[in-house]
Amino acid sequence: MIKSKSATRLTPAVNTQLSTSIITKPPKMSRCLLSVAITSSLLLVGCGDDDNDRVVSYDTTVETINAFSTDQIDNGFGLGNTATPDAKCDIKIEKINYPTVGAAGERTNATAALMLPSGDSADCQGDRPILLYAHGTTTDKDYDFSQVANTQNPAAAEATLIAANFAAQGYIVVAPNYAGYDESDLDYHPYLVADQQAADMVDALEGARTVIEREQRVNDTDYTSIDDSGKLFISGYSQGGHVAMATARLLEQQNEPVTAIAPSSGPYALAAFGDFIFRGNVNVGATRFAPLLAVGLDKKYKNIYSNTSDIFSAQYANTQLPSMQTFGELVNAGKLPDNALFQSKPTNNTILDQLPTSNLPFAFLGFDDDKYLIKTDFRAAYVADALQNQDGLIAQTGVLPAENPQNPLRKALKDNDLRGYIPTMPTLLCGGNQDPTVYYDINTGSMAAILQQAGSDPASNLNVTVLDVDLSGDRGEVTSIGSAMSNPWMSTTILDNVQGRFSATLSAVQQQAVANAQAAGVTDPTLLQQAAATAVLANYHGGLVSAACTQATREFFNQEFKAS
Repeated sequence: MIKSKSATRLTPAVNTQLSTSIITKPPKMSRCLLSVAITSSLLLVGCGDDDNDRVVSYDTTVETINAFSTDQIDNGFGLGNTATPDAKCDIKIEKINYPTVGAAGERTNATAALMLPSGDSADCQGDRPILLYAHGTTTDKDYDFSQVANTQNPAAAEATLIAANFAAQGYIVVAPNYAGYDESDLDYHPYLVADQQAADMVDALEGARTVIEREQRVNDTDYTSIDDSGKLFISGYSQGGHVAMATARLLEQQNEPVTAIAPSSGPYALAAFGDFIFRGNVNVGATRFAPLLAVGLDKKYKNIYSNTSDIFSAQYANTQLPSMQTFGELVNAGKLPDNALFQSKPTNNTILDQLPTSNLPFAFLGFDDDKYLIKTDFRAAYVADALQNQDGLIAQTGVLPAENPQNPLRKALKDNDLRGYIPTMPTLLCGGNQDPTVYYDINTGSMAAILQQAGSDPASNLNVTVLDVDLSGDRGEVTSIGSAMSNPWMSTTILDNVQGRFSATLSAVQQQAVANAQAAGVTDPTLLQQAAATAVLANYHGGLVSAACTQATREFFNQEFKAS
């Protein structure tokens, strides 16, 4: 049954924390970091006159990290509340190190997990589809998607969820860590720089395909039972939703075939999202995102600031992300505020002090009298331009970015806004309407409106499904665009199941929060409601919606797009 509903409400989420019962093995070096020469290992001298104009040509290498049986996946991964199906395949986890470029075009390297299915089942051998997966935002430098089930690594929850839902179901999974993370020698991350992040993803895919081909040539038993079928699926969550969509756009431009895509909860309408936040609607997690975004954009455009102290308050201006310290450690050390992005009113700035107070129940967390991240004069200059050169979505005059923004940051956000992209391959957009981190209506909602308009032309050949997993508040729309209504899953109970599980897990999280508060002696109904609301904020984006959209993505890809 397909529903179409509307309204809004606040609700909780699922925790994808892993069971610590599984014992992970240390990295195996059976192939001793076999080097796969995509390019020469020599230092190449550049064509310029400067003797220092040298370019390092990185090699692509591969190492074995771990392996898991179906029994370990089913019983040791701790994913029982995520609708993850029983494993069909054993999986082997490799890590590739591949050449790519930074936001300024500088040569660098990055790493990616390469997950290989294995086993006797027909689902685990022969021609296998590839899932190219883009992960969500992290401030942790050591984030490594190859560390499946290793609870000591910050990537473990997301990596394990994807491994069990895709590699263990017969997909070859390629999941980049991105430039700036893990063993990358780039000293920043090009966060949401669409062209760079898409190129990074494609570089990882090419590196993985080269590794597979080369390993098959030397009869490596980890590779000889599988082949790249040529079917390519692209997905990602949060930051990864934006990256997945940008990657699909790049591959389309390159005339490379993409079977289907499923971006989830991504900040696609980046310019509108930025304007909405700067006007005072501060999202949960803002102080994680802002430093990554400002530095990455400045590396590309070189005009966001002259010094980090131009944009960030003095006590935080020298904090570098990604970091070997966790976000909590950075906050405790006074290197970042927990969520305070802006100065509280009064700021003594007429423009800012006249802005209406946000209606979002959590936006107050984004303000502080003293310990706030972004300098008030920088915010005021941004807002002044946003008021004069308004984004159509924010001004409610349309859904497209401002035609002529003048502020350098607003120009950069517009350049990386994806509202102009119309995907031609089968597409699922998934999210939850009460997301406090990546606002659904601004991002997924605006993309849906644009695609609906494009899909009204019969010649568009669009096949797009937009899924809101959250039924609360009389929402939970399932929107079919173009030919999407004829997709096989539309005649099943799959979407009902996704939304139903979301609702059940949401209620369970609320009930658990209330029970925990009562066990601590809380009896006041208002305080109990606050405990439930706090659990929502902590879990909604990174837990509940992530798990639900992973389930929906797997089911979407398992339609006729994927060879059985």
